[in-house]
Amino acid sequence: MSRLRTSQPFKHQAGVALLAALILMLALVITMGNIFYRHQIDVSQATGARHTDQAILLAISGENWARQLLSDSSDDRAADHFEEDWAQAMPILPVEGGTLTGCLSDLQGRINLNNFSRYTSQSLKAEMAADTNGYARVWETLLVSLEIAADPSRSATIIDWLDPDSELINSWGAEQVDYDGYSPPRVLANSLITDTTELAAIGSYQVAEVQRLMPYLSALPDITPININTASSQMLAAVGGSMGLEFEQMVSEQRPFSSVDEFYTFIAERTQLALPLVKTRWPATVIGVNSNYFELYLEVTLGEARIEVKSIMDRSGRQEPVILAREITMVPARLPKPASSALDKLFDNSSYQEPSENPDEDQSMETNKVQSACSMIGEAF
Repeated sequence: MSRLRTSQPFKHQAGVALLAALILMLALVITMGNIFYRHQIDVSQATGARHTDQAILLAISGENWARQLLSDSSDDRAADHFEEDWAQAMPILPVEGGTLTGCLSDLQGRINLNNFSRYTSQSLKAEMAADTNGYARVWETLLVSLEIAADPSRSATIIDWLDPDSELINSWGAEQVDYDGYSPPRVLANSLITDTTELAAIGSYQVAEVQRLMPYLSALPDITPININTASSQMLAAVGGSMGLEFEQMVSEQRPFSSVDEFYTFIAERTQLALPLVKTRWPATVIGVNSNYFELYLEVTLGEARIEVKSIMDRSGRQEPVILAREITMVPARLPKPASSALDKLFDNSSYQEPSENPDEDQSMETNKVQSACSMIGEAF
């Protein structure tokens, strides 16, 4: 009886010891698992950071490629068009663990919002009363073609946003007292626009309208003409004014033009208008054939990182262009790419045409139109 009584405490102690050992083992497993998990996160973050740094360095090398293409030694600045080397897409360059690709887009093929800063009340009134295709008229025509409401306030509010004074350009304009009534209130820039999205802050424009206008906009630090060699079909139709589609078709079939005088002579011959009238209707301050401002789009995929880089380049008065602005967007490489690439959204859509009932006709028209590289590779990426 005494042996049976003494054995029970030993069995109870052995059970407690076993349970304690299991709890200790569980604590060790949880601790080691947590350490291992944190270690994997640290390794993943370090790898991602390293890949991102390497991708940015690759993007900078892509910028150097673009700068070389746009330099005096590689490009004839007298005329810029889609047949030149800069307009060809960068081939997909395989790098260790990833790829690099990109293209250049001519920012002077669009409407420079800062061109409105040149207007005075008198010059705006004179342009709208004459048969001259100035920036305000081109802007109004573009809005109509995009089915966006067009009225005198559309140009007037931009001019008042840009000019440094507090006087209305006309009764359609808007100065600070008008923006004070907004909720929340807005402060006028009274200086040049640095980003095209700023248009959405201007009184008469809605965000949805600005989104539709984005492919046709630029915000450059100088007054720039519209390069008819690189302008999209929509832009050419707007530049054509009352001639619209007829003007767009004529220019698209004949370009590139080597000089503005060649353009004038061609339009005069095709329209039977007097040469002085052609020069008045399309002044050299509005149209041109060369460009100094370009936008570079690069896409780098490297290991765990994928970055998209937009760089605005300026080569005015320089042998090689400089970078005015750079925007880097980081996207996890494991995420699937959207069906509509950023290339489609950010660049010239001059290759777009309404589908015809005759597929053969569509095909023949496409082969006759030279497209920008960014438009073409946008379908592939």
